Amino acid sequence: MVFRATNSRDILVLPVSDSQRSKAAQSFVTRRLPKDAMQTVVSGGLRPRSGDVVLARVAKIGNHRFLERTSGRRSLLHVGDEIILAYADRYATDQFESYVPATLGRAQLVASGGIASRVHSRSAAVRAATEIIPLGLLADERGRPLNIADFALPHIDSTRVTRPRSVAIFGTAMNAGKTTTIHYMLHGLARAGGRPGAAKITGTGSGNDFWVMLDAGATCMYDFTDVGLASSFNHHIDRLEDAAEQLVAHMSLADCHVLFLEIADGLFQQENQNLIRSPKLHALIDTVVFSASDAMGAAHGVETLQANGFEVVAVSGTLTKSPLAIRETERALGLPVLGLEELKDPRITAPLLGVDPSVLVMPSDEPDPWQIVVPGLIGADDFVHSGEEEFEAELAVSRVG
Repeated sequence: MVFRATNSRDILVLPVSDSQRSKAAQSFVTRRLPKDAMQTVVSGGLRPRSGDVVLARVAKIGNHRFLERTSGRRSLLHVGDEIILAYADRYATDQFESYVPATLGRAQLVASGGIASRVHSRSAAVRAATEIIPLGLLADERGRPLNIADFALPHIDSTRVTRPRSVAIFGTAMNAGKTTTIHYMLHGLARAGGRPGAAKITGTGSGNDFWVMLDAGATCMYDFTDVGLASSFNHHIDRLEDAAEQLVAHMSLADCHVLFLEIADGLFQQENQNLIRSPKLHALIDTVVFSASDAMGAAHGVETLQANGFEVVAVSGTLTKSPLAIRETERALGLPVLGLEELKDPRITAPLLGVDPSVLVMPSDEPDPWQIVVPGLIGADDFVHSGEEEFEAELAVSRVG
């Protein structure tokens, strides 16, 4: 069905051709939408909602030169490219503050994961945002706009699910080291057989944060986009609590031994202020590791969480690049401060986090012997081995940073 626009309030519904659908680059945040659901494109006098899926054309390359695709690949953007994004607000102290516009007018790509929005402010550390021209909302065959919430994971009664041990990672701000902290802890536990799961509870849809956990050995990885949010910014606390409960429930059903939950941005972010006081979030968390970029931020952050009833067992983050900052933090808080080497060692993290040792096989400090049986092998003493004898050689164990 085609509705022709005759003025700014009219709505135009046009079919999406197979060629247009296949050529458009689909972004990470829209990965749960099958392309064959995108049957029409709707334009005209519409007000987009957070999560609505939009077909847009790149008008001018700015800060984001790449788009994270559904496959995990980052594709280079060119002027004139057609891309599939989702509208959402964004809160990023190191990049952009932006909001879903009131019309389908000119907008910006504010996150490489695929967020369309209109910039309100930006950090002086980044370039102006990449400009896009929305061509219309992608819709079904009847012209009903598609929203990523329509393709969310099925809703589970979380009260009927038994939750494993759960560790939350909070931080002082964006880029404090939260994702890296989870990555290294998860990798170490996964190598020890721990079946860790990870979920990003809040933030802006990011393919990098998602795929890196699977690369590290996560049994399962989810984020808020899997439960229908392109971004968690500006959503009511009830919606965020439900999202957190659903993510934890789905990971629990995947037979994970331990769950890592990342809460994006810093404790002063407006939704995080509500979440740290939420009884429902508290019920999902057993213990906390806090990431910070300096000792003062670590001290205030840990004290804030403790005052709100959280058990904080360790500090991590970018401050661990500095031995002086580590010592300052240890003196201020009396807590372990874990660098990358400690984070990836399950002998350190498992008891600290309360992970059941019976599900782990801890690495040994002793090098593993291995045997060589190779006919004709010439030793350093010029002895030619027949292949009938065996001898042991010790492997030098290298520590991979």
